[in-house]
Amino acid sequence: MVKAWLAGIAAVAFALIFTSAAQAHLERPSYWPDPSPDTSISPAAGGGVPAARSLASAVPAGSGGGGRAPSFTGKSNAFAAGASTRPRTEVRVVCQGTGGATSMRLARASIDRARSRGFRLRPSQPVTKLSSKQATELLGINERLQSKCRFSSVQKAVDASGNNDRIVIMPGTYTEPASRKAPENDPRCNPSLLQQDASGDNTPSFEYQTTCPHDQNLIYVQGRAVVGKPLAQPRSNRQGIPRQELGKCVRCNLQIEGSGAKPEDVILDAGTRYNGSGPEAKPGGFTKHVVMRADRTDGFVGRNMLMRGAREHGFYTEEADGVLLDRTKFFWNADYGHLAFTSDHQRVQNCDGMGSGDAALYPGAAPETGSQATDFYPDAPRYNTTITRCDMRNSALGYSGSMGNAVRMTNNHIYGNATGISTDTLSSAGHPGYPADSQKVDHNFIYSNNLNVYKADSPVKPLVAVPNGTGIIYAGMNDARVSDNWFFDNWRDGVMLFAVPDAFTRAGGPEGDVFPGVSCTTQASGLSVSCGNRFFNNKMGQVPAGFRFPSTLDQYGVPHGQSGQERLPNGNDFWWDEWESNTGNCWFGNSGPDGRPGSVTGPGEAGNAPASPPNPLPDCAGGTDPGSSVGGGDVAKIGYLVDCGNGPDEDTGPLACDWWQSPPRPGSTAAARRKREVASAAGRFEATAEADLLRQRMNELAGRR
Repeated sequence: MVKAWLAGIAAVAFALIFTSAAQAHLERPSYWPDPSPDTSISPAAGGGVPAARSLASAVPAGSGGGGRAPSFTGKSNAFAAGASTRPRTEVRVVCQGTGGATSMRLARASIDRARSRGFRLRPSQPVTKLSSKQATELLGINERLQSKCRFSSVQKAVDASGNNDRIVIMPGTYTEPASRKAPENDPRCNPSLLQQDASGDNTPSFEYQTTCPHDQNLIYVQGRAVVGKPLAQPRSNRQGIPRQELGKCVRCNLQIEGSGAKPEDVILDAGTRYNGSGPEAKPGGFTKHVVMRADRTDGFVGRNMLMRGAREHGFYTEEADGVLLDRTKFFWNADYGHLAFTSDHQRVQNCDGMGSGDAALYPGAAPETGSQATDFYPDAPRYNTTITRCDMRNSALGYSGSMGNAVRMTNNHIYGNATGISTDTLSSAGHPGYPADSQKVDHNFIYSNNLNVYKADSPVKPLVAVPNGTGIIYAGMNDARVSDNWFFDNWRDGVMLFAVPDAFTRAGGPEGDVFPGVSCTTQASGLSVSCGNRFFNNKMGQVPAGFRFPSTLDQYGVPHGQSGQERLPNGNDFWWDEWESNTGNCWFGNSGPDGRPGSVTGPGEAGNAPASPPNPLPDCAGGTDPGSSVGGGDVAKIGYLVDCGNGPDEDTGPLACDWWQSPPRPGSTAAARRKREVASAAGRFEATAEADLLRQRMNELAGRR
């Protein structure tokens, strides 16, 4: 993604062609679902984040265990408490062993360990123990579940379920042998049910997925019926799934959950040839592209399970309105651990993702509920997706989201990745919602993102080109709000922000319409990003009192500081390309390692050292006057990004791209030497013919001649 932009800059600036980044994952031409509740079923599906029904309510003590479940409430997808007529809800139990004996043995052992020794829901958190009462209650629930178990396959339980139903999976590892045997590129569907996306690539249609559900997926959840063929040409306005193919709900308001003490007790597994044992063992091969795909599943709830070992994605939802994932884990899925696409009213909480070559979590092509919202979203502006209380770690990226509009990340730990967070406009083709806007990143801990995935012995095989040692990279973003976070021990940069010229991004064309409200588009400008971003009240290089580094940093060989230190600086706090004509980017109220604003670092020449005279980050009068911030251009920084367009190489010059090498520890002699060399080289570069050519092209792309 990032590499693609850099290659494009190089091409337009110097007429050079570099190898492009790996092809992004392909989706069918996708549409944002209607954000209002679907009242054709009762309770209505969608219109809000669904609420989870308690595990105990699946098999109430003294009941028959099936039939009607007790009520639960939510914003709009809710079983009405006290309603005179409650919807019929079937509970299906999945287990292993004769009569569920294997699952019950595993449940007893796990519950006993959770009571006596406890467990960590995610590595950054303290140990949790079950009380004696909680352990007794959970054991009783599992005993009642065992008596009602009729399925050994999760997929068969899904196939037997309908609207408002529940599936409870007892402890065990579920490899779904029948799904694994299904052929890829099944001639029943390929090529007859392929559908062209806006770029002309063939992708599986919704009907393809429903007809050949295990061509790609270990477990497939079909939320709506197939009623018609997709449009011959995708609608440019992606607001609302076309009526001709929008069938009725067949598995809306479905809840799937594990019954163990912790998520790892129920493993949905698409991998093979594991190196070692235990939930975090690395697979040597993959059998399916996706562990679980939830397709047009309005009101879907997934809880208390681990999805691992997919060739691409652990959990994948598309065109869904209303999704809650709680206490879910995503390990060693080669592309994304979690992938949501064109889905609304989502919440992912209490999760743990690791081992992904792209991102542990990825809500891409999110709805336009931010600064570019239309009347299709009458309650906008609002955040359509919230990710909270999650660990995103030990991956190329902790979080990513091309066109990840109006996503909020709050109270998470993002650590041990090459780059912690990436949101971009680079994959515009195939991702509706151009350009990316309105992300909110607040109250997170973003630290030690120093995993060098480009080393030969890296445990993670990278599928993206990103700068290791970086907390956040915004490769084209408007109107983001990054506030009240702790950024520390990221050895390259805390935050990087740089522009993406339309001349490159729009070469393939945005997917669908570009709606009004783009914060830096004018008729004269050739740039739609990055404007209107604000970074405030962040603690840079400071460490929270009592903080301890998670053991998984050492487990995967991630360089980091020592626990107990009060200050762990970033290599540089804020890196901004200062692209000419970018407006409204503001940095204010941030404090550096000593707790004062004056110790915040950036931007400097090439973002590594103070300029002379000083070149401070614009604070927009404390954020009150965004119009006062306009990029003045820094050709050395753009030259640095251009060099990164070459991809990994052996260049070691001061302005050569160093993303592929581990940066020196901040405060070390090597780090100080590096800053001096970059500052000197940047000054020399400014006077070269190459810099003049690049400066001229920058002005042209910014609409200046």
